[in-house]
Amino acid sequence: MVIAEESSRGTVVTLLPNRSMSWQETRLFLFIICGTTLAIGVFWALKGLWAILPFSGLEAGLLAWLMYRVSQNTYRRQVVTLAGDHVLVETGLRFPRRSWRLSRPDARLTVSEAPHPLAPAVLVISDREQRIELGEFLNKEDKVLALHTLRRAGLPVQSVYREGGRSM
Repeated sequence: MVIAEESSRGTVVTLLPNRSMSWQETRLFLFIICGTTLAIGVFWALKGLWAILPFSGLEAGLLAWLMYRVSQNTYRRQVVTLAGDHVLVETGLRFPRRSWRLSRPDARLTVSEAPHPLAPAVLVISDREQRIELGEFLNKEDKVLALHTLRRAGLPVQSVYREGGRSM
């Protein structure tokens, strides 16, 4: 998802991954699947096949941990602020954990061809000293939208394509 807004600081472009399930829906899914798995394990343990119980517990625990990690990564975000003399890129989960300040006159967005026809292009913002990949969590359509949004905000765009490749 790409959100652009004008503010007193300049143009602010926020890049967010698409989220198919909220944390509440993920917890409900985990409750149903893990509850079923553990119920089956307990049933067989009561029938005398107690060796199944640790495996059903391991399966439920691993699924819960993996779903938590996946859900947590859907809250990642990158915020690109294009101000008068600088470009500020901030990235983090719910708040900025890292930030880069690029010189606005030297800043440019480089679009590299995707390694596979179904994969999205690679967007990199850089100046003379730093290179930051933008929207690595975005899908193909959202990367195109981010490219057009950043171009409209005044960021120069440079395209790098292999010979015979298509342009965006």
